Amino acid sequence: MELPSPDLVKDLIFGGSRVDSRNFLEYRKIKCEVGVIQKAEGSSYVSIGDTKVIVGIKFDLMEPYADTPDEGGLVVTLNYVPIIFQDSNQNIDIEYSRVLDRSIRESEMINLNEFCKVPGKEAIQIYIDCYIINNDGNLLDAMNLAAVKALSNTYMPKIENGEIKITNKKINLRTLPVLVTVSKIGNNFLVDLNRAEEKAVDYSVAVSYVDDNKICAIQKMGIGGIKFGELEKIIEIGREKQKELRKYL
Repeated sequence: MELPSPDLVKDLIFGGSRVDSRNFLEYRKIKCEVGVIQKAEGSSYVSIGDTKVIVGIKFDLMEPYADTPDEGGLVVTLNYVPIIFQDSNQNIDIEYSRVLDRSIRESEMINLNEFCKVPGKEAIQIYIDCYIINNDGNLLDAMNLAAVKALSNTYMPKIENGEIKITNKKINLRTLPVLVTVSKIGNNFLVDLNRAEEKAVDYSVAVSYVDDNKICAIQKMGIGGIKFGELEKIIEIGREKQKELRKYL
């Protein structure tokens, strides 16, 4: 189905409405499920409107990195068919994976020291594999929600005789980061853009919140400049919306 043109999207927003009749700060319907991949150590499915993602958690043996010899590893991957990003900016997939990695890593939700058995020699690598099933905008919010949800339902591994065994104790998560993307079109701020709206955006800012008062990561996307005072407005909008998303965790 052909998307509405950016000009039409902008005309609607300038007139106070959106293509799908939502309020500017209203999310589409959100659905979360866990345990959707039997062979993964933890998994979840999240849909925000027609954007649908699945995250699976897997473990593997590793030798600790030289600069962090007493820690396990963390790797975020994006998996998708090329059509998912066919009309997106070049390297947007790399940018998304880095933003998601930063949200999880900088929140310090996982104590990577717990995943090292022998410093400098033997540790566990955590793989957070994101599978994009359908992209109708706002992938970052969906992927972060799915990743945190999957990790919340993952059991702690241990190394025994050179092999990984899964215990009956869940991973100890010290916090749950929630990512909110706030976008600007004209003079209006919006959340949860669909694909048509993403074509008309001036810029977006993805903010990851540890709680109401602490931000662990922030990333600007798009070519538009942020005027003085707008970032404060964006952070305040995100702070309120993260409370809404946090209910799904």
